[in-house]
Amino acid sequence: MDESNHSATERVININLSSVRLCLQNGDAKKALYYCQLLLAKDPDQVDVLLFAAIAARAMDDIDDAYCYADYATKIAPENPAPHSLLGDILLIQKKPQAALEKLLHSESLGDRSPQNLFNIGSAYLDLERFKEAKTKLDDALAINPAMAVAHINKGLAEHSLMNLESAIDCFDLALRNEPNNIDAKWNKSHVLLTKGDYQAGFRLFETRWQNPKVRLRKRTFESQLWLGQNDISGKTVLLHAEGGFGDTLQFIRYVKLFGKDVSLIVQCQKPLIELVRDSFSNAQIIAPGDKIPNHDFHCPLMSLPLAFGHKVGTVPAFDHYIYARDDLTYKWKSLIDKVGKLKIGLMVRGSGSFNGDKRSIQLEKLERYLPPDAGFVFLQKELLNTERKFIDSRGDWMAPCADFSGTAAICESLDIVISVDTSVAHLAAAMGKPTLLLLPFRPDWRWGEKGETTIWYPSCTLLRQPQHDDWESVFESINPAVAKIIA
Repeated sequence: MDESNHSATERVININLSSVRLCLQNGDAKKALYYCQLLLAKDPDQVDVLLFAAIAARAMDDIDDAYCYADYATKIAPENPAPHSLLGDILLIQKKPQAALEKLLHSESLGDRSPQNLFNIGSAYLDLERFKEAKTKLDDALAINPAMAVAHINKGLAEHSLMNLESAIDCFDLALRNEPNNIDAKWNKSHVLLTKGDYQAGFRLFETRWQNPKVRLRKRTFESQLWLGQNDISGKTVLLHAEGGFGDTLQFIRYVKLFGKDVSLIVQCQKPLIELVRDSFSNAQIIAPGDKIPNHDFHCPLMSLPLAFGHKVGTVPAFDHYIYARDDLTYKWKSLIDKVGKLKIGLMVRGSGSFNGDKRSIQLEKLERYLPPDAGFVFLQKELLNTERKFIDSRGDWMAPCADFSGTAAICESLDIVISVDTSVAHLAAAMGKPTLLLLPFRPDWRWGEKGETTIWYPSCTLLRQPQHDDWESVFESINPAVAKIIA
């Protein structure tokens, strides 16, 4: 008899939880889910089948379906910890850490003290930036399973967020002791090493970014050889290519100045930066993504150049001024910028929004009362929120030109000071040698180091750091003294 003629009831006779479990063990989540659906058609209130269905759907990235199966299981078995634990895990995947934490803690109260559930609770606390509580739960998980690499990694992230850098490195090392090839551990360790100023070890590990799917970089393939400083490039042609954000390009494009005159350079950078980079580096051929790449002998990503040159903290090229505005654009903008007042300050309060959990952004309304009262302000944000537009329009000594990068460089040329959160405009202003106040969260990006008001990357830049998490008010209170110091 043809199987297609069997009813669902007839087909389910030879299917049981063992069949489902075997499918999942063999990596066939689709068949496992199909078997679960047959079993649920016969009896929709089978808790174990619902849990397997949720696991199978989760494995297939059908997260909404996984949620529905697990959620229904919690309703028909409210005293069973397993459905609550699984639902909490799914909510974490859905980036709903508060809801996840509630389910996971409820599961723990019902008796689930498994390493996985404790790890998930710690991960929820981590996502909620409750770092000390995260450490406690992750330690509980590791007390049961010391070889749990992901728990060591997440604990390392919590330690890093608390700026306990040595402890963070210890955590990542423990993860690597259990899983020597763990890319997450290597990648996160690189950031801590770089923050500490160990650039040689840090930049070597930073190369793992190409293997880390979370970084979302597409590794480029070229017929030429990758150059990381190991070959003599005299008389050769080298392609340098951008890989990250605009700020990364503006920071590392300085390395173009370090190549000898006998090296021919091609620089491929983001299209919005082409004109600015071309105006600033006459010794290189500048091309955009998608342009035909000329013949070359070697290639190197821009952010691999510190590794290629073997730089330590003390040998990083900290040029006073290496990005230049066009004279004609500067002339075009100067008369307009001069109208804002004698002391002209540029402001940047938001990042691009491209990073998850972006802690850089601040509210213009909260910042205003901490700004010098006798200054005029130029808002450097290219795209304005409606609230920002209304705010600026209501003040006579504020303006928002909304220019591209070349225009923003020309505007910065006429400014006295730039005050910015950690964005590409901060890099632009500092690379132009403009006095720049950089407002940093408690756990800054690695390039700004762990402490201090100065940075090896930009001599004209002053770092104003949060003394504790989310304490922007302390940063704001330091703005006026920093401006007075610059003016003096």
